[in-house]
Amino acid sequence: MAVSILTNDFSGEFMRTFIAIAAVIAALTGYPALAEEPASQQSTRIDIDQAAKTFVFIIDDEPVAMLDKEGLHVVGGIDYGRSLTDTGPDAIKSMIPSVPKEAADE
Repeated sequence: MAVSILTNDFSGEFMRTFIAIAAVIAALTGYPALAEEPASQQSTRIDIDQAAKTFVFIIDDEPVAMLDKEGLHVVGGIDYGRSLTDTGPDAIKSMIPSVPKEAADE
């Protein structure tokens, strides 16, 4: 006996298959929550400005210090537990490992 398209068995099976396929397609394409969100800036970070040759220290989205060729510039206070010693720039340069010529920025 031939199955007619209008019978309950055929239309029920067709609807179940159609709904299953539609659900799979919706699951794969319809959820923007699965899309990768852009990385947001962290509230605590170190920004590097190659053009100005500076490091800017950011805490709670506010710049609190800057390090450049001239030295460390701090907005707030500096706490220390020992003593401060002025050894001069030559002594400090000797403590910093030398940078190979190919890695130097200039």
